[in-house]
Amino acid sequence: MPKAIITNFSQAEMMTRTLDIARRADAGESIPETDYILNYLDPLDAYRAITPERFVLLQTLQQLGTVSVQQLAQKLQRDYHAVQADITALLALDLIAQTPEGVAISWDAIEWRLTTIAQAA
Repeated sequence: MPKAIITNFSQAEMMTRTLDIARRADAGESIPETDYILNYLDPLDAYRAITPERFVLLQTLQQLGTVSVQQLAQKLQRDYHAVQADITALLALDLIAQTPEGVAISWDAIEWRLTTIAQAA
């Protein structure tokens, strides 16, 4: 299973990646399962979307596997409704998945690849 990469590639970098995949597909090359790119042009937006509490939630899910929201809230020692709100946000970002048994990480790993970029004047 591929990994999720949280990054701040420029629009040019994202276009280059997309065109490379399209070129390879057009050439008939076998395209392996690709990583999920969650891209933020402004790296601060990544930290706004994935708060410290959500980061700990992701780490805990990685350790526990599939669990119910109730079990997760107990393990995190957090309010059920706050954990549910974080689950909803992470589901919208496709970083976790809802299953009949509960919630789980959708990826082998979730990597952060944020870099500082000089802003254009």
